[in-house]
Amino acid sequence: MGSTLISNGTVVNADSAIRADVLVRDGRIVALGIGSDWTADHVIDATGKLVIPGGIDAHTHLEYPIDGFTTRTADDFYTGTVAAAHGGTTTILDFVKKEPGRSLYDTYLRRRDAAAERSVVDFGLHAIVPPRDQQPDVLDDLRRLAAGEGAASWKFFMAYPGTQMVDDGELLEGFELALELGVLPMVHAENGHMVARETQRLVDSGKTAEHFHATAHGHDSEAEAVHRAIVLADSVGAPLYVVHVSSAAAAEEISRARADGHRVWGETCPQYLQIAYEDYAGLGEKAAAYLCSPPIRERSNQEGLWKTLATGAMATVATDHAGFCMHQPDDLPPQKLRSPGYFPKVPNGVPGIEDRLMVLWEGGVASGRIDPCRFVDLVSTRPAKLFGLFPRKGIVAVGADADLVVWDPQADHVITTAGTHMRTDYNLYEGLRVTGKPVHVLSRGDHLVDASGSFDGAAGRGSFADRGKPYLF
Repeated sequence: MGSTLISNGTVVNADSAIRADVLVRDGRIVALGIGSDWTADHVIDATGKLVIPGGIDAHTHLEYPIDGFTTRTADDFYTGTVAAAHGGTTTILDFVKKEPGRSLYDTYLRRRDAAAERSVVDFGLHAIVPPRDQQPDVLDDLRRLAAGEGAASWKFFMAYPGTQMVDDGELLEGFELALELGVLPMVHAENGHMVARETQRLVDSGKTAEHFHATAHGHDSEAEAVHRAIVLADSVGAPLYVVHVSSAAAAEEISRARADGHRVWGETCPQYLQIAYEDYAGLGEKAAAYLCSPPIRERSNQEGLWKTLATGAMATVATDHAGFCMHQPDDLPPQKLRSPGYFPKVPNGVPGIEDRLMVLWEGGVASGRIDPCRFVDLVSTRPAKLFGLFPRKGIVAVGADADLVVWDPQADHVITTAGTHMRTDYNLYEGLRVTGKPVHVLSRGDHLVDASGSFDGAAGRGSFADRGKPYLF
């Protein structure tokens, strides 16, 4: 593996920014210093650039089955993690949905093997807790997964009645077990019954065009579910992580709860900060490209999300990357336009695993909303802490994995579909000019991406991340 010296850069962590050289040997950071006379096999000159910990995307869906396993996302663990690496993300956390006819435990092991075979960067897995009628003994599986298989976080759906939604009793039972085992519970917080009722009302009224998806998933359904999840978690003393918060009203529920001392953290996504309902409302069937749940909301909603990012109510920015193609590749099951003009059957999800850091930097740091330290906290350090990866990851420090990004804060780059590495055939941020981008990316000391954009990483080099207890503060 050899050694690498990153010289003349500014090391940015969540709590500080200092001028320092970084010496890497055998996959770890072995020294930090100023004006050093170190030698190394490889030298990267980071003059005028930042050296930050590799990004941790805590919410991805690669080769992920949806809609009763009738289709799947376009990126597999190889293409998705290649794209992640190009964007400065060196660790992903994906999800395990119980397969029909298999237990959650067996599904988890199969999916971990698939990721290990194809992933280029390190990875971990969240277990999705199915409704009890799909697996009556699922709590036994959760105990086994937490004890011996690295499942330090579990996701519960408050949406999709009849398929994935768990009831309040199952939430309470799951939260109690998570507390007992030191696991961080996560929720997809939308009131499934409210969304189903509004969806049916729209269908009955003939309002089935793609953009009506946003109407079906109202702000109130998200805010109510966030509030209820917080109350339920607090009733048993459990912490809580709320995924993909899209509504400023829901974010405010988290903000108020944190101010009252509740142990709750929120995650939002770049699409909710940069893209708006107005961007797709008039596109007809092409609006399918923008459909995800919760939905991309009105532009007037965005500033409320930015406010909670700046104040800390939102703890992380992940992608919820679940990319589909607009055209139909021969080697993939039905993609976005499998049912044009009928939003209930549009596969939900948008791409973004490669764009996350650049979009957040442009909208956050370049615009003056957040500083570089807060940026690092949102994309790397806080996810590492919450999901049991810290201090091995999420920090530039002696002893940490050499997951490092040399970031050019003055880069002039335009995001395009042709210029990215995701399998999807469109990009939400097409034409967006950004002023920061990764120019070198290292994963455990391996130089995956260099300044020319060349890539050196093989399928299967990514390791299953050893996760400990979350840092809940």
